[in-house]
Formats: sequence, C-alpha cells, structure tokens
Amino acid sequence: MPPEPDGTESKWPGAANGVELFAQVIWAGVLTALAGFPIITLPAAIAAGTRHLQRYLRAERSSVRNYGADFVRALPGGLVVGVMAVLVAGLLGLNIFLSLAQVLFAWPVILVLGVLGLALTVLILLQAGYHWTPDRGWKGAIAEGARKLRDDPIGGVMIVAVLAVSGVVIWLLPPLIVAAVGCLLFTVLTVNVRQRRI
Repeated sequence: MPPEPDGTESKWPGAANGVELFAQVIWAGVLTALAGFPIITLPAAIAAGTRHLQRYLRAERSSVRNYGADFVRALPGGLVVGVMAVLVAGLLGLNIFLSLAQVLFAWPVILVLGVLGLALTVLILLQAGYHWTPDRGWKGAIAEGARKLRDDPIGGVMIVAVLAVSGVVIWLLPPLIVAAVGCLLFTVLTVNVRQRRI
C-alpha cells in the first residue's frame, strides 16, 4: 500500500524528487563554500545558502542570481558578525591548542570548555544565518537563533552531530567540503522547520 500523504509535497513541492533535492543541496554547498571562502563572509554565505534551499523546497525561483542578491544584502552586517565569530573562534582555538599541549592549569577542563564553546559559536552562527532576513537584520537573527537553541536543544544536538561528521569527512577527504557544507545547511533548515512532538 502506498504511504498516506502527510502534506509534505504540498508544503515542500521541491522535496518530491530526492535526486534533484540532493543535487540542490550539493549546489548550495558549492555556492556557500565559494562565497564564504574568506571566512568573515561566512555568515552572509550561510544566510544566502539556507534561503536558496528554502526557495527550492517551495518550488520558487532559486537561481545563482537570487543567491547572489541575498548574499549582497546580508554582507554588510554579516561582515561584522563574521569578524566577531573569527575572533571568538581564534581565542577558543588558542585555548584548545594550549590545553592539548598541557601547558595550562586544569587543562582538561579548559579543553572541554573550549570545544563546547567552539561548537556553540558555530551553532549560533548557523542558526543566525538561517534566521536572517533583510527586515530582521543580524541582531534580530542572532537573538532568534539563540532563542531557538534554548527552546530546542535536541535540534542543536542534531546540528552538532552533523557538524562532527562533516568535520571527519572533510579531514579524511578535503574535496568533500562542498557536500559537507550543503548537508549542514540542509540540516539547519530541517531542524528549524521540523514538527516537534511535545
């Protein structure tokens, strides 16, 4: 017997063809990896990437031109967010490095806190990128992303799990970074739109 319709195709018509959806996820990863290559442009690239996938899933126009327009709109405030994220990640990375060298007092504790802090920074960055809109801006997007993480910790764990797997995949085979980035974007999107049972 065919499965009963659950409304997925009417709400997300772009998800009807799994192969095309997978291709769009990879394509979004390519665009986001290229746009976010300077690192400080990563927040704007994430915002454009998640909006690109949302448009595709809704069967709306999801062209490179649309991606570029979103990226340009998100870039001014996104650069500030990107610089702040790089500074925080750099500080946490230095603490992790010194902890691994065991030159800090209570280095195991500092190592754990550093890794957790780094994961939280990436989580907030991904969630802020998803919640960014031209009307909301980056300040509102960061606040909304933090609220989402507070209200849905399981969703945060899901994103961290995909982030960890992506890190291992990239470490083993660096060219797969575009696929990993696309999968991360798709994970953030699905975590935010999924129906949760209370």
